Amino acid sequence: MKFIKILALILSLALLSCAFIACDSGDAADTTAAESEATAKIEVKLIVKDGSTTKYDGTVTCNGTLGNAIEVFCAGEFEEEFEVFDANGLLTTIGELTGNWKAYYEDEGQGKAFESIKTQTLEAGKTVVIVLE
Repeated sequence: MKFIKILALILSLALLSCAFIACDSGDAADTTAAESEATAKIEVKLIVKDGSTTKYDGTVTCNGTLGNAIEVFCAGEFEEEFEVFDANGLLTTIGELTGNWKAYYEDEGQGKAFESIKTQTLEAGKTVVIVLE
């Protein structure tokens, strides 16, 4: 009789451990959180400058990256379609302005310019200045 109880205990522990392994949601929860962050829409204000002169400005709703915000802004602002980024992912054109660009948060200044314009993650409600150098 004692042997059957011990065997039942071992089998129930094995069954319980299999249930925990099969129902582990640690990775799935991380993936779900990352997916919801990727699909979350934020609103930012863009100011496009040629040197110190403001050429364009507007508020856009994007997926959270500066590259997407610029593409959405250009699609809404300009009638003609054009490539904003080149094959290397570098910003080349906004409207009639073409050249080398620098982007930064307005409240932080040019000293803290973004390293990569296309992949820069943005904070909701901030103002981003994009300057043609």
